[in-house]
Amino acid sequence: MSNESFEEKIANAKSIIEKLMKQDISLEESVKLYEEGIKSIQEAGTILEEAKAKIKIIEQNSIKDDA
Repeated sequence: MSNESFEEKIANAKSIIEKLMKQDISLEESVKLYEEGIKSIQEAGTILEEAKAKIKIIEQNSIKDDA
């Protein structure tokens, strides 16, 4: 996974979608871009899941501290 942020990965995926919508793109290039876009989205999903896990831990620690 690259060092891009969640936002950068989403922006990259959006850019790829725009490129894929062009009519003058070859099939080979479409497949390459599609693969790159899927990878960006999967990596963004991983970042999001990691953030959710961190938030859950923070919330659990906060509840323990309040008890």
